[in-house]
Amino acid sequence: MALNVPDTGENLTLEMMVNKTAPQNLQLRLYQNNITPSDTDTTATYTEATFTGYAAIALTGANWNAASAGTITYNAQQTFTCSGTSSNTIYGYYVTQVTSTTLLYSERDASAPFSIINSGDAIKITPTISAN
Repeated sequence: MALNVPDTGENLTLEMMVNKTAPQNLQLRLYQNNITPSDTDTTATYTEATFTGYAAIALTGANWNAASAGTITYNAQQTFTCSGTSSNTIYGYYVTQVTSTTLLYSERDASAPFSIINSGDAIKITPTISAN
C-alpha cells in the first residue's frame, strides 16, 4: 500500500512550508488495529502497539538524508523488537509529531498482518517519503 498523508498531515505540512508552524521531530509508531489509512484519519484513529519492549522511535530532523528527486529517507533502518512473550498483530505504521502528536502520515503494509508473539520477533522500517 502507498503512503497516506491525511488531511491533518497535509494542512500541517503546508503551514510548515510557509513558516506559519514550526516543524518538530517525529515519532515512528506501529499500529495494531485492522484499518486501511484514509484522508480523515487522526492520531486517535490508530491503536498503538503494546507488545513487550515496544516503544515509539524518535526520528530526529538531523538524521534524515538530503532530499533528492522528490524523495527523502531516514539514514538508518528502524527496528521494533519484542523482548518477551506478547500478543500483537501489526498492520502498519504511523508517524506523528513529537510534541503535538499530530498525525503526519501512515502506511499499511501490503504483507500485513504480522504477529508479534515471541521474544526476538521484530519489524523493520526504513522511513521514506516521496512527493512524486
